[in-house]
Amino acid sequence: MRPLAALALVAVSAASSALLVLLSYRTSQPLRSPVVGLYEYEPSQVQPGEFGIETTFINWSDPQLLTQLRSFLHQAQLRRRVPLLTLEPFPGTEPRASSNALLSQVLSGRYDHVIDGIGRTLAAHRGVVLLRFAHEMDKPRQYPWAYADPDRYIRLYRYVFRRIAVERPSNLRWVWSPAGESNAHHYWPGGAYVDLIGVSIYASRAWSPNGSLESFVQQLDRKRWLGQRFARPLLIAEAGVSGSADDQQRWIREALAALPRYPDVCGFIYFQAPQPRWMPLPTGHEDWALSPPALRWLKQALPLEPRHGSSCVEA
Repeated sequence: MRPLAALALVAVSAASSALLVLLSYRTSQPLRSPVVGLYEYEPSQVQPGEFGIETTFINWSDPQLLTQLRSFLHQAQLRRRVPLLTLEPFPGTEPRASSNALLSQVLSGRYDHVIDGIGRTLAAHRGVVLLRFAHEMDKPRQYPWAYADPDRYIRLYRYVFRRIAVERPSNLRWVWSPAGESNAHHYWPGGAYVDLIGVSIYASRAWSPNGSLESFVQQLDRKRWLGQRFARPLLIAEAGVSGSADDQQRWIREALAALPRYPDVCGFIYFQAPQPRWMPLPTGHEDWALSPPALRWLKQALPLEPRHGSSCVEA
């Protein structure tokens, strides 16, 4: 899912150490805290300084792309947070669900100056940068890069990877981030192009014939095969639940409590925003934003200091 603002902050930290203790992906490593984050469309008081990761979604066709990116990286550095950039290769300034010309334009070099500028800017950052490029590609026609033919996506991904690699950005960790559908493995670009895997997990009673609410664990159990198949740490790059305050608080509490059982999961980010209007759902307009009581509960679960000891961040 794409946020509604061009620049958005995701604050990420471990939830309380009593709730969240994860192993790194390699079980021979010592115990490490995961990163737990909150993307907000509109920042609120739940965004204190105890977070470990700051994130933004940027459209590479935005005229202010590099200005936004430099500002974002600078802010992350000031707050001593690891930046997570979701880079969206839209062919125009407004989101569009399809564009037959995107791949041919990229391969012809039309976006080389944009990619080169991004690569130089990221390489200049002092510290690790997580780069989540062209996400949820396994949901055909949702985005211009979500091709029904996986080979087209792989060609796009590899071209951008190789172009950025020219700048030798040793601080980059690439996040290949499908929604986690059963066909996602067809879009795998190859082990040399991926450091960790992101998936999306959302739940709504409107999606069930009997009005039940699918749990976080049920969805994670259905999607974590990707990390196991490709031997990469798994990042819950987006998660959300719509419904009552009770539903939301119970769902996210159970999600956080379950994470210690999954040593392959290195982080969890909640999507604190309504469903984008330009991307409607068959069940109507879902609102993933947590209710005030659920948001207050989440704030109370945060630790006093940021934690960076996660296989999401460390190579």
